[in-house]
Amino acid sequence: MGARVDITGEATLVAALRLVRAQIAEQKEMERVIEDKLKALLGEATEARIGGEPVVYYRWTKPRQQVDVRALRKEHPDLVEEYTRTTAPSRRFVLLDPTTGRGEEL
Repeated sequence: MGARVDITGEATLVAALRLVRAQIAEQKEMERVIEDKLKALLGEATEARIGGEPVVYYRWTKPRQQVDVRALRKEHPDLVEEYTRTTAPSRRFVLLDPTTGRGEEL
């Protein structure tokens, strides 16, 4: 584990972050509920209008293609090794839940 620092004097920052994250979660839930209602109103339609003007599109996307890396690694490990690149490490910011000790990544 890396170095540690005591931020007891800045505990309000942690509390503020918890509050903001809770508010964001609440807003995201409201967004999901409203979006679901609009999707239900659209049904199979791909466009909704208000006063003749389009306000919502709900269109299908093109199918995605993905490489099955697990199968490729199993059947052609040499190719996977040849085309694998290592990226620079990054730091994760994790806000711990004081009741469980578990984290929530940002």
